[in-house]
Amino acid sequence: MKFLNTRVYIAMGLASIVSTVLLAASFLGLVPDRNQAIRAGHVALAESLAASSASFLNSNDPTRVQDLLRFVQGRNDDLQSIGLRSREGRLLLATGDHARHWVPVESGRAPESQVQVMLYAGNQPWGQLEMRFAPLVSPGVLGVLQTPLVVLLVFTGTLCVLAFYAYLHRVLRHLDPSTAIPSRVRSAFDSLTEGLVVIDQKQNVVLANEALTDMLGRPHEQLMGRPVAEIDWLDADGEPLPREQFPWAAALASGTLQRDLPMKLRDVQGQMHSFVVNCSPVLASGGKPSGVLVSMKDITLLEQSRVELREAKDEAEAANRAKSEFLANMSHEIRTPMNAILGFTELLRRGFGKSERESSRYLDTIHHSGRHLLGLINDILDLSKVEAGQLTVERIGCAPHELVQNALAELGLKAQEKGVRLSLRLLTPVPERVESDPVRIRQVVLNLLSNALKFTERGSVEVVLACTEGAYTVEVNDTGIGMEPSKVESMFDPFTQADASIARRFGGTGLGLAISRRLARALGGELSGTSQPGVGTSMIFSFATGPLEGVRLLDGDDMASAPAKAAPATRTRVRLPPARVLVVDDGPENRELVSLVLTEHGLWVEEAENGQVALDKVAVGSYDVVLMDIQMPVMDGYTAAQELRRRGVQVPVVALTAHAMKGFEQEVLEAGFSAYLVKPVDIDALLRLLAQLLGGSAETVAVVPVAIEASEEGQAATEGPIRSRFAGNRNLVPIVRKFAGRLAEQLGLARSAADAGDLPEVQRLAHWLAGAAGTVGYDAFTEPARELEAAAKAGNAPQVDGLLQRLARMAQQVEIPHVAAG
Repeated sequence: MKFLNTRVYIAMGLASIVSTVLLAASFLGLVPDRNQAIRAGHVALAESLAASSASFLNSNDPTRVQDLLRFVQGRNDDLQSIGLRSREGRLLLATGDHARHWVPVESGRAPESQVQVMLYAGNQPWGQLEMRFAPLVSPGVLGVLQTPLVVLLVFTGTLCVLAFYAYLHRVLRHLDPSTAIPSRVRSAFDSLTEGLVVIDQKQNVVLANEALTDMLGRPHEQLMGRPVAEIDWLDADGEPLPREQFPWAAALASGTLQRDLPMKLRDVQGQMHSFVVNCSPVLASGGKPSGVLVSMKDITLLEQSRVELREAKDEAEAANRAKSEFLANMSHEIRTPMNAILGFTELLRRGFGKSERESSRYLDTIHHSGRHLLGLINDILDLSKVEAGQLTVERIGCAPHELVQNALAELGLKAQEKGVRLSLRLLTPVPERVESDPVRIRQVVLNLLSNALKFTERGSVEVVLACTEGAYTVEVNDTGIGMEPSKVESMFDPFTQADASIARRFGGTGLGLAISRRLARALGGELSGTSQPGVGTSMIFSFATGPLEGVRLLDGDDMASAPAKAAPATRTRVRLPPARVLVVDDGPENRELVSLVLTEHGLWVEEAENGQVALDKVAVGSYDVVLMDIQMPVMDGYTAAQELRRRGVQVPVVALTAHAMKGFEQEVLEAGFSAYLVKPVDIDALLRLLAQLLGGSAETVAVVPVAIEASEEGQAATEGPIRSRFAGNRNLVPIVRKFAGRLAEQLGLARSAADAGDLPEVQRLAHWLAGAAGTVGYDAFTEPARELEAAAKAGNAPQVDGLLQRLARMAQQVEIPHVAAG
């Protein structure tokens, strides 16, 4: 890359020629040597002074010689000292500091600034005259630069460069081909925003306007006369453009206009620009092209807008498809556990629970289905999963045979209603436990069983379990309607069913198998199927087991001795060491409930209604653990936890909050909390966590299920009184009553805030209700309160009004427990 223009290089070349001529003349003796002339003058002065000194010496009057030497030194500024030395080498007379600075000639180190002349008394040698002059040049590099020849060359070279540069500027200006264009035309040429360049027959640049030179960061002088190929031309894809594909080359060769050709260039900042290039040949006499005018229209912004619009359109369509697919999948998956929940609930309402054991089994099935349903709802709320379009799986210990048995139990009622027999069979021994995702395994198995029952009107559905080479296989065989083998693979495409009549006859979105296959692959396995019309369908689901070293294998006898049943009801028994606990919550019911539970387990409990009060209490007291709500007035839990950590408080701080979105736990832990529990607080989970933090012990024990009283025929759950789960607990009844008494007051405040348009206050009150109601056992209020909180946060006033009316009606159905006597 050139940093100087052509005129500078030419001027420097001419100046170097002149300097070379002067140097040659100096070596030939044609240039006078100033230093040599000065040295000759020094010698002549020394000879003259020697003659005068000899005449004085003959007169035997040393005083006169001394006066003569001082007189001579005074008249010569560059004469530093003079000395008269006898033939024996003794210094007789001297001026200045001669004795110390004189270097004998015999030593071989005498400088050129010293002159020595022999003296005679009569015809006999008397001694010598010594004269020391100032050096003509300084030592080292400075002395070289002070050499007259060097000074002459530098002066001549510099002056010549400036003179030649100015002269070439005037001469080349008359030779510049661009000056052939009138100034008004050139001004118009430069005023155009699109790049313009004129090239000659040799494809050298003759003229370029300011738009092009500014973009390239190169002045016109650096482009003029240079090949146009020196510019880094790129094709439409941003790749270097070969010379044979230059459009101006085609225009010169054919003499025809080249139009609307896409090309790209990078500007001086490295930014890519897109152009539409047109090449117009400039015809000379005889119609032969003598050059080309190249115009370049910048369409960079237009291209960027097109790309951004296309990307935005693709992203919007992808997001819409992902959300539609996700919501449709959730709709499909929710129906399966809902069938079990509603079916067994209906059995209990109708009094089909003939014994405590049978009623407990129904309730366990409802419980398992409810937890599965809750997991699906959490997936719906996990919006980040929709945007990413990804499925995540866990790797934890689980028992696949129990998951399959529970799934069969859930669908047993539906199979019984249709008269279809469900069965389970082992093909090979299976591991008692594997490392996988139990939720996803259950989801796939339930989907396969649901489909098998849906398409089987009579006969049986059999589940076959096997495990070979680290792959656990669940095969679901049915004797249903079946399908053509060629259509089996299409079942795994989203929104697709083997026959259009299937959707009309059996319903469904066609997403279940597509999502199940994705889950199977995420679990390290596969989902495939075979089918025959009128014979049935076989679906084979496999997943990776993880390491199986030391895992017991179950055979048919083991499975027979452990029939399918739901897990027994359990509770946690904990033993906690003496400790001080600070409960921080803006809801008095929440504080009182937690305090009561912890006090019963031997802990010393203090309360604080917000984060600021908690900080003040921690500053003056010593606590072993802090239980803190997140959303509170004055100071929220986040700020309080961060301030505690900033002050160096290292005691465990556990977050208690009504928020339950996925990813929220990480945010809580980053704020400084030690652990995280969701409201309504699971008392067993709280006690287990405290046992872990305080060094206590916790064990899970089975409890005998209690009898369930079925509701009357036709009575809807929402039409009866709303009872607290803790209404039968004598210790908790006062807390429940206190909440019930405060409920109407809080809803009244929320109504007043909504009427005044203060939705943030409504959001705060709804957050309190969502956490406090479930904590004291009024679970029916939890979900409506969370909906109210979300509606207030979104600013949806009509929805807020409707939810407040709904909560007001529910408040009228609240049953306040009586305080037990004695």
